[in-house]
Amino acid sequence: MGCFLAGTAIGPAFGPFIGGIVVTYTSWRVIFYVQTILSFIAAVSASTPLLPETIHHKTSLASASPCEKIFFLWSLLHPLRVLSLLFSCPNLIVVSLSTSAILWNMYSLLTPIRYVLNPRFELATPLQGGLFYLAPGCGYLLGSVLGGRYADYMTKLWITKRNGIRLPEDRLRAAIPFMGFFIPVCVLAYGWGVQKNFGGIPLVVTMLFLQGIAQLFSFSTLNTYCLDVIQNRSAEVVAGNYLVRYLFACAGTAVVLPVVEAIGVGWFSTISAGFLLLCAVLTLATIRWGERWRQKFEKGAVEAEAINVKIGRSLFEEQS
Repeated sequence: MGCFLAGTAIGPAFGPFIGGIVVTYTSWRVIFYVQTILSFIAAVSASTPLLPETIHHKTSLASASPCEKIFFLWSLLHPLRVLSLLFSCPNLIVVSLSTSAILWNMYSLLTPIRYVLNPRFELATPLQGGLFYLAPGCGYLLGSVLGGRYADYMTKLWITKRNGIRLPEDRLRAAIPFMGFFIPVCVLAYGWGVQKNFGGIPLVVTMLFLQGIAQLFSFSTLNTYCLDVIQNRSAEVVAGNYLVRYLFACAGTAVVLPVVEAIGVGWFSTISAGFLLLCAVLTLATIRWGERWRQKFEKGAVEAEAINVKIGRSLFEEQS
């Protein structure tokens, strides 16, 4: 999971740096030509053996009618299925909020870098502002690799402490120091350093780099926990998590500049740090009571499945 997340996290950090080079030396329209080429490569890759289809190995629809195929695929794809699963389990709600807090922080830090730092440090070109994106990008790259290993280490450590008993919530322990301390401290130091004009460029670059590492340490843990909670429906869990957290990323991107202009970088960073601390507390609660929540959810799911089977048998008997 850490290696996978490296690709999704490095893009938003290195993309603006490359865009700064393009805008500084050529036309901004070149960016869209590059995006078109990359999208074409991705589309071709998705239709080749590089990304093979897997669902047909589990379910064959060859003998079904067109209407049956449509209804079956809709039952798998409609968003209410994902949302109903997400909001029926407290564990998933907490993890969705936690990943949302990290993405809110990530995008609200990356979006205004040029608008905030270029005037502060009297930088004249988009390339100079784009260089700041390399700091979190390098942090994301390092954190994605090390974070996964650290989360695995913590899981194995607690398995040993419990004499071989494994709980999915043990993995969450790896995220607590980073969500509850390192990221908030880095965010506050960055925001108030910029607003009060102390520390200069070294402080900004250092904080962006360190919070990038800490974000991916947390991400690797939280994303892998999604796969552990309800293993037979892990794809739906991850889909719901992505839906919620990227809504927060969208909101952070949209509001950061107006809010910074209204109350300043320092206070906006304080809001982001508070959001992270709240989610760290909720994650601690999940570590404490998550097993009980999972058992309650699984019991309810079994009862619901039994009711569905009973209804299906009754309908079959009536038709017979």
